[in-house]
Amino acid sequence: MLIRCFAGCEAPSILSAVGMEFQDLFPPRGLGHHVKRERYPFPAADILYAIGFEALIVATTASSILAGEPLNAADRERLALAVCRIHAALDAGGLNHE
Repeated sequence: MLIRCFAGCEAPSILSAVGMEFQDLFPPRGLGHHVKRERYPFPAADILYAIGFEALIVATTASSILAGEPLNAADRERLALAVCRIHAALDAGGLNHE
């Protein structure tokens, strides 16, 4: 709201004349109203490094599978963890995955 008196009155006088105070010019906003988006908490380089490391796990596992080597339970768990971490890194970077 813009307030101005062309006769030169000060803002408090103008507001008082119409029954208002300064806080009336700035009503409280709801929680979801124009909330500034939070910046990503992790630098992009760190996210890329994490994805690169987990991609190495996936690639190593794929090589073992192609070589005909069976995956034991620990290998399967580590592969699943790598996939989860890649998705988490994408989320941390603000990228949607499906």
